[in-house]
Parts: sequence; structure tokens; C-alpha cells
Amino acid sequence: MPEQTPTPTDQHVLITRVFDAPRERVFRAWTDPEALAAWYGPEHIEVPRDRIEIDLRVGGRYHLTMLAPDGSEFTVGYEIVELVEPELLVLRSDPMPQMGMPEPSVLRVEFHDHGTKTRMTLSDGPYPTRGRAGAEAGWTAAVIKLAALLSS
Repeated sequence: MPEQTPTPTDQHVLITRVFDAPRERVFRAWTDPEALAAWYGPEHIEVPRDRIEIDLRVGGRYHLTMLAPDGSEFTVGYEIVELVEPELLVLRSDPMPQMGMPEPSVLRVEFHDHGTKTRMTLSDGPYPTRGRAGAEAGWTAAVIKLAALLSS
């Protein structure tokens, strides 16, 4: 897969992280509901396994519900628009007008061999200017949780 790593903009989140795990394992953490439940979402957010549905194919759906400590719920839906196992996952979000996002965003996650490790590059957006900081904080916290899962 040729590298087409996105460049950061004011409307996109861009995170690159090297994990001490093989690429297949990092990819599986994104596509296996059991693994996804262990790390997805910001700190203090739970994503119950029974609230995750993944139809892993181009045109399939990726759907999950996050639960906050106060009991509130937030559901996220995506369409899988590109899938190259274990190299690339591209998801287009459903619009979320209740979150100030009337248009879809595109989440692109690339997985590259980095010796015996994996370099993951995540790009997500566009976000409204005021929403980008919150999205970046959420993704940063989730990636920290993912690193902890992969190191166990």
C-alpha cells in the first residue's frame, strides 16, 4: 500500500503512534468487537461489547454506543468505505447534528510495519473548528488505552 498519510489541518485530527505489537494485532484491535470494547473512547467512557456491531466489509457498518459515567449514551455509526486487511481502515461517520456535526467526517487509520512494531496513523475530520479540540482529546485518550491493551 503506498503511503498517503494525511497532513494536519485546523479541521482534522492527526495522530501517529508506534505500538509494540505486530500490525495484524493492532488492526484486529480496531475490527474485533471484543478488543474494541476494551479501549475505544475517551477516558472514563465505556463501550460495552454488546453495544458494538461490525460488518467488516466495504459497504458494511461499524456501530457502537459509548456510555458516560453519568449514564448518558452516545451512539456512533460509520460506513466502511475502504478496507485493506491489515493495512487500512476508512470509515465515514453518520452525520451527528446533535453534536454540531451536520456533515459526515472520515476516519482513516493506516497500519504500517515498523520493524517488529506497528506505526498507526489516524486522521479524522473535518470537524467544526470548535469541535476539533474535543475530538483530538478523545482520540488521544483512546490511543493511550489502545497502547495499554496492546502491551498487556
